Amino acid sequence: MRLLKTIFFTSIIAAFCASCSDTKIISTEGFLEINGSEIYYKTMGEGDPLIIVHGGPVLDHSYLLPHLAALAEDYQLIFYDQRATGRSSIEVAPATMSLDGFVEDIEVLRQQLDLGKINLLGHSWGGLIAMKYALKHDDNLNHLILSNAMAPSTIDWQEESKAVAQKITKEDQNKRNNLTSSGLLRTEDPSAAIEEMMMLSYRAHMFDKANMDKLKLFIPKDFMLRSQLYSSLNPDLESYDLYAELINVKTPTLIIFGEIEPAVSLHAKRMAASFPDAELYVVSASGHFPFIEANKDYIQHIKSFIGQ
Repeated sequence: MRLLKTIFFTSIIAAFCASCSDTKIISTEGFLEINGSEIYYKTMGEGDPLIIVHGGPVLDHSYLLPHLAALAEDYQLIFYDQRATGRSSIEVAPATMSLDGFVEDIEVLRQQLDLGKINLLGHSWGGLIAMKYALKHDDNLNHLILSNAMAPSTIDWQEESKAVAQKITKEDQNKRNNLTSSGLLRTEDPSAAIEEMMMLSYRAHMFDKANMDKLKLFIPKDFMLRSQLYSSLNPDLESYDLYAELINVKTPTLIIFGEIEPAVSLHAKRMAASFPDAELYVVSASGHFPFIEANKDYIQHIKSFIGQ
């Protein structure tokens, strides 16, 4: 593995995040060659490392910013774009497009950046990757944060997905259907139509629909091609069940869900009980994106948890 490029610069987080102090935050960005792909990464701040695994699949890290920027006041945040997403290369080895491959990307990232033991935060789809990482590399973790994570089993994940689908309004579903039949998804640049479809779907995940304008998605022109690569994950997702294994994760674990997420009533308590040292925290007045809808509460609880 080799470091391809690193760019050092200084940014003022206060200009990026209204809740942050005026402290200058040292940031870096660059690319690492990991398992045959060029993986983009960005760091913010100094202190104990906190690797952040974004959701999706096929989204990149950018929707998490500026919402998580306040954590850079206390920790070194390491964001990265998963293989074939965002600024990372679309060239991938087929064998690496698996849950195990995504887990090893985190481990190589940790080693290449010489981070030692890390804190790990996974959001949504990234939460499943973070769980799998903890099962394989528990000794490399100080704290594990599973934010609005995919369920630990296919059955629970599918049940939750059905519950979320029922929350999509008829109006929004009609708009999605019209986009699908319009032919816009088959144009040379379907990014605007894909973004609109995603935003219509994510409305069902928000406690307050007025917060939708705070969710910013990056959809590249070749999103459909990148998405096709993720079909290789189907065998991993069609019948997984991690519940029995989670007892082996000794790392202190924080499990976060938003108040209106179906997971709260479906499987959140079972999930927390499966870890030997886990805390379940339900964020009031929020859905799948509590770092947008209840940012101060979300950030403070994570800082308190890591600081224990």
